[in-house]
Amino acid sequence: MASNSLKKSKYQPDMLALHRAHSYNYLLILKLLPELDSERPYFFHLDNGCYQLSVCEQTQYTSVLDIENIASSVVIDDESATSLTPRLKVRLYHDAQMAEVLASRQIRYFKSRYDYPNRLMQQPDEKYQINKFLTQWLEHCFKDGRVMTLDPRHS
Repeated sequence: MASNSLKKSKYQPDMLALHRAHSYNYLLILKLLPELDSERPYFFHLDNGCYQLSVCEQTQYTSVLDIENIASSVVIDDESATSLTPRLKVRLYHDAQMAEVLASRQIRYFKSRYDYPNRLMQQPDEKYQINKFLTQWLEHCFKDGRVMTLDPRHS
């Protein structure tokens, strides 16, 4: 007879780790782009392509940043290229000094916890994983990338 103690417990999100990731991402974004300007996009060149970072929404307490791969040096077919290239929408909360991934190419909203298995096969900690991905991507930008801005006032 199976014991009740063998029952798998539900995943509980580590809110402290998630908040740490949000705070660290905010710090990295502001170090990378000290002047968040909605008037112009920023272009970031990494070894595998070019990324466009643009502020698509700005209020007194928040900004929304769009991060999209616009040119890749990796040659793959169109279908897999779409699924492999990152496209993130990130909200910066200036009063709380946190940055949270709102959406990625495939997902428009992240719950803090998913039952598993589920229809889209999202991991129980999907929200944490996508924010950790942003952390790793930003760290890679600092290590191996170059930022370039195009100021429309000087065009």
